[in-house]
Amino acid sequence: MFSHEGPARNARSNSVLAGYLAFVAGFANAAGLILFGAFTSHVTGNVARVSASVARGDIKGAAQAGVLVAVFLLGAVTASLLVETNLFRRTSSAYGAALLVQGGLLSLFVLTGAANLLSFAMGMQNSLVTRLSGSVVRTTHLTGVVTDLGIELARWARWTWSRAVGGRIADPGRNPAARPTPTRSLLLLTIASTFTAGGMLGAILAPAWGARSIAVPAVAILLAAAYAFAAAPSSRG
Repeated sequence: MFSHEGPARNARSNSVLAGYLAFVAGFANAAGLILFGAFTSHVTGNVARVSASVARGDIKGAAQAGVLVAVFLLGAVTASLLVETNLFRRTSSAYGAALLVQGGLLSLFVLTGAANLLSFAMGMQNSLVTRLSGSVVRTTHLTGVVTDLGIELARWARWTWSRAVGGRIADPGRNPAARPTPTRSLLLLTIASTFTAGGMLGAILAPAWGARSIAVPAVAILLAAAYAFAAAPSSRG
């Protein structure tokens, strides 16, 4: 699962990884929204909040949103540095270290309730899963996923139409309809559905448990770290 990067990975590994980590991100985002009214991994939304707050003269609000963006960026930098370092002899150990730090930050959030820790952890997750999958998988937001899913649905509709009816829309001389890749469609659906499921559970537990609800994704990430450290040896690169 964590021993191979980019093209060396198979579709099944990417789907399992995507589903697992998207669930964590969905939970953290929903819980964060309920606990302190902010999406911890929605950089686009937080940048918009900065702009809107500045326009209203709300410097405090702009600063709060800006800090979330900054710590998300720092999380991405931290995860990438850990993965690229030569301190670890195995690819899986490098990712295990990054996951261990992320799990530690989520655990610390349980004790402190600091929003910045949650955003930092999500920045780390998005960075490590992007690097691990060769930019095929991103798990902390759904804008790109839903866009890609829309493209895939259009391709499936066009291919189905060309097979069932034909006509000018399927004319080989005008960009012939090709059968989409089922594994890619499944990957996108997996990310969207598990992110949603994680969000629903986070929305249920956060009001009842408060910051302690983040113990759920914290344990999930620490288990993933343990799995990465226990993975069979593999050469870097």
